[in-house]
Amino acid sequence: MINAVQIDGIQYDLAALEKDCWFRLLNASLSYKNPLHNPVVANGSSKGINLRTIVLRKVDTEKKELFFHTDTRSGKWNELQEDNAISWHFYNPSGKLQLRLSGIASLHQNDAIADTSWDNSKMSSRKVYTGEVGPSSITPIPSSGLLEKFETTDPTPEESEIGRKYFGVVSTKINWMEWLWLNSKGHRRASFAYTSPQHFEANWLIP
Repeated sequence: MINAVQIDGIQYDLAALEKDCWFRLLNASLSYKNPLHNPVVANGSSKGINLRTIVLRKVDTEKKELFFHTDTRSGKWNELQEDNAISWHFYNPSGKLQLRLSGIASLHQNDAIADTSWDNSKMSSRKVYTGEVGPSSITPIPSSGLLEKFETTDPTPEESEIGRKYFGVVSTKINWMEWLWLNSKGHRRASFAYTSPQHFEANWLIP
């Protein structure tokens, strides 16, 4: 019995598969063209489960952490303060690959993690935090929420600083991951439960 799966001519046992998953996630965080760059995150709220498409901003393969940025006035920021359980869903249509991960979120606003992320953000990203009102605010007309002068141009670094107080980073320490490969000859599936960032229990699953 072969305890491995062959993808594109390469054999992956469970340990190699886990490593490959994190390699793919890391690459996804580095390129907006990567099909895994815009995953969906899910968290609980008083209204039920909320799903949102976000940008994967950073991956720490050693600590098994995923990061995204958000406005601290947003619903998800407030919801995660109440319940910090969070799940991630990634899908690559061309590769027929799905990754599901879950863990515990940590919120960063006035710390070194947020400072570094802000410093490394482009002006086009910073400007979304410069609006006078936060996300989900009711508006009488369709609106981006941006100051009018930033509708057609990016702020200078100095101008962008008005948004720093609303900038937050959500990190997720992953405690579970599931890999699913869709294949016409038979799907393949595996799960990984982390007892620490470098130790996990891995199992093949029936898809």
